[in-house]
Amino acid sequence: MRNRADGMRVVAGWLVAMLVAPALADDREAARHALEAARVKADSGALVQYAGIGDGYVVKQLLLAGVPADAPLPGRQLRPLHNAAAQGHLRIVDQLIGAGARVDAVDDNGCTALAAASWRGHLDVMRSLLDAGASVSAGSPACPALHQAVLGAQASAIKLLIARGADPAELDGDRRDAWTLARILHREALLPAAQ
Repeated sequence: MRNRADGMRVVAGWLVAMLVAPALADDREAARHALEAARVKADSGALVQYAGIGDGYVVKQLLLAGVPADAPLPGRQLRPLHNAAAQGHLRIVDQLIGAGARVDAVDDNGCTALAAASWRGHLDVMRSLLDAGASVSAGSPACPALHQAVLGAQASAIKLLIARGADPAELDGDRRDAWTLARILHREALLPAAQ
């Protein structure tokens, strides 16, 4: 009985592949035509650019055309997710995550998309990244998300990060914890009192 069920699954999988493959090819071709008409090159540079601009239509067409959601700018590590998060484009952040963008990938400075959103205080983007599995402590020591929120004077972002497990005692690349950074910037009121 089991062999028959396994055989049925194989046949069903084959039928789905036969029906879906032409549709995917048609979607890819249609997306390439739409991009050509808009004079947009189907590459990672365009995806990073349009993700930062917030153009959901072009981002969708680039993804359909086969540009990887996690591809960085050529010769750099800036990714579409970083650019969309830094500018607060929630729909595009969600679209990129759904297409396979890694939420904890780092840019040239060792910052994650969460750090970029934290610096600007884009709370909805931060929540989306955290819900998708972003770590509050990912990235290089030069760019902790909590430190970025302190640098940007983003009180609500600081509260969200601490509520989600960020450690104010974590050291940055200059061996400063978040309290020290807040004192240097005269932003002590942004962080809860040291215990």
